[in-house]
Amino acid sequence: MNRPGLLVNLAAPIAGHAAGHAAERQDAAGVAARACAAGFDGVGLTDSPRLYPDCFIETDRVLAGTPAALAGPCVVGLGLRHPATVAASLTTLGRRHGERLLAVVGRGESSVRNEGLPVPGLDAYGELLAGLVSASGELGGDPGAGRLLGAASGPRTIALTAAHLGGVLIDVGVEPSVVAAAVGIAQDANPSVRCWLFTRAVPTRSAEEAREVAEPILGSCAARLVAAPGWYGLSPDLAGPVRRVAESHDYRRHGTSGARGGERAPEQVETAVRDRFVLTGESTRLAARVAELTRLGVDGFVVAGALRGVSERLDALGAAFAEGFAAA
Repeated sequence: MNRPGLLVNLAAPIAGHAAGHAAERQDAAGVAARACAAGFDGVGLTDSPRLYPDCFIETDRVLAGTPAALAGPCVVGLGLRHPATVAASLTTLGRRHGERLLAVVGRGESSVRNEGLPVPGLDAYGELLAGLVSASGELGGDPGAGRLLGAASGPRTIALTAAHLGGVLIDVGVEPSVVAAAVGIAQDANPSVRCWLFTRAVPTRSAEEAREVAEPILGSCAARLVAAPGWYGLSPDLAGPVRRVAESHDYRRHGTSGARGGERAPEQVETAVRDRFVLTGESTRLAARVAELTRLGVDGFVVAGALRGVSERLDALGAAFAEGFAAA
C-alpha cells in the first residue's frame, strides 16, 4: 500500500468483563467490517487470556470472514506464551492468509502481571525475540521479511526490537519530538526497519469529552511517564502526582472501561498525561498531527480501541487519518 497502514486494535473482552460498555461487546468480525468501510485496513486482536478471546483464533475468523487487508494478534505476550508456540501459530496463520497477516509481539506486561509472573527484563526479552526468530526460521518463516512487529516504548527496547525483528510498533505517545527520537533510534539499530506507531486517538468536541474518553487508559499511560520521565520530558514537580495516576490503573481490567480506579487527579496532572499520549479534538486537529507524524517516517498506525468513542466514531476517525495521509 502506498499510504501508511491503518488498523484499529480491538478491545472486546470476553462476556463478563465488558462492564456494560456497548462498544466492548461487539464481535471482532463485525468491527473489522465496519472499520474497513471507514477506511481502515483491518484490526488488531488483543492478547490477554483472562480478558479477551483467543487472538489467534479471532485473527483467523476476521481474515476468513471479512475483506480486511490486514489483521493479526496485537500484542502477543512473549512473557506468557513460549516463542515456539507463537511461531507455530503465526506460521499457520501466514500460510492461510499470506501478507494479510500483521502480527505484533511484546513483553505482555498486563497479561503477565495477571498471571502473577515477572515481566521479562531487557536481556530476557532479547532471548525471547531471538527464540521467536529461530523457531520461525525452523518452520520456514522469515520474520524480517514479513509483517511481524515488536511493541516497544523505551529507547533500549526499541533498538533491541528493531535489531531482532526489523519491525517495531512504537508506543511512545503522540508528541512529535518523542516519536521522532524513537524512529531515529529504530533506524540507527536497523536502517531498513519498519516503524508503526501505536496511537491513542479519537475525535472529541470539548475538553470534558477528551477527559472522559481517555479515562480508561490514563493510568497505563502515566505508568510509562513514571518509568522514563526524562524520555518524555516530565517535570520533577509532576512526578509524584503522575505516579499516583499510574497506581490507579487496574491491570486485571487493562483495556476495558473499568481499568481506572481511585479519585480523579487534578486537571493539570491529567492534562500532562493525556496530551502526551492521547490525540483528541476536532478532526482537523487529528489530521494535522497524523500528517506531522507520518512525515517522521511512520509506516503505519495502530489505533487504540480501548478509548471510549473509538468504535462509535470509526467513520470520523478514518476520515481524519485519510486527510492526514493525503497532507503528508
